[in-house]
Amino acid sequence: MKQETEAQFFSVLQSDYSAWLSQVMLSALYDPVLSRKEIIPPPLLTATTDSGAQIPSRIQDTQSILHELARKILADTEKPSRDAMETFLVTFENFQTALQRLEHGLLMADLGIDELTGMQTQDKMIADLERELERRARRGQPFCFALSRIDGDMARKDTQNIVLAAKSIQKTIRSFDDAYVVGEGEFLSSLKHSDNNGGLKFVGRLNNILIRNPDIRFTMTSIVAEPLPGDNVKHLIDGVRADLDGLAATSKGASGQYEEVSPLTRYLQSIKESPGS
Repeated sequence: MKQETEAQFFSVLQSDYSAWLSQVMLSALYDPVLSRKEIIPPPLLTATTDSGAQIPSRIQDTQSILHELARKILADTEKPSRDAMETFLVTFENFQTALQRLEHGLLMADLGIDELTGMQTQDKMIADLERELERRARRGQPFCFALSRIDGDMARKDTQNIVLAAKSIQKTIRSFDDAYVVGEGEFLSSLKHSDNNGGLKFVGRLNNILIRNPDIRFTMTSIVAEPLPGDNVKHLIDGVRADLDGLAATSKGASGQYEEVSPLTRYLQSIKESPGS
């Protein structure tokens, strides 16, 4: 519902700007300069809208430039030059396209779909994993998941790498498995009817796909975990992510198996591994 409200905000804003564009164009061509002062553009966007939507700084900058170009056109006593009008119209088109992308991204998010990769988002993931865990408790059917992450901070931020990684995972999972985007360059694959051994085989197939693709210049590190009845899914994922951090810090393109330990044991390990201990 929140995404719908935010998407509606951008839809209305696009309509407001279309109306404003018509006013600017007609006034610049036919109205005397003094009457043009009545044309007021929509309010400037802030980093966060009243509905909570995040506005990238580049879009705010484009909006400011667009308003300034319109101000100059309307303040000119002469007919606007072709170059000035073309610059204004191109800037307007770029700004409207940015608003459309924001609206589309919010609508996709409302459906639980990541706009960049087409994968499901973590908004749906927890409920899906809990459902699989309940099915295991009732029927004894095992399932596991693999948490996989692109190695390297810079590589993980590259949108092309993220798309390539997502496509590789989608090629690896079976038709009845699920995959989710859970962070920047980080993915969780839910592997149904598979135990840890099946999960490790999945990671092996994924790594082979990454190696065979000449367009891929990165590696991925993965940790496999097999939830058991009574596990807290959110806490389990946090534990797996902590293990993934440790494995990725020492090796690239590696795979491992998560071993559940008690909170006390993990606390004692953290003390032992801390500097000065």
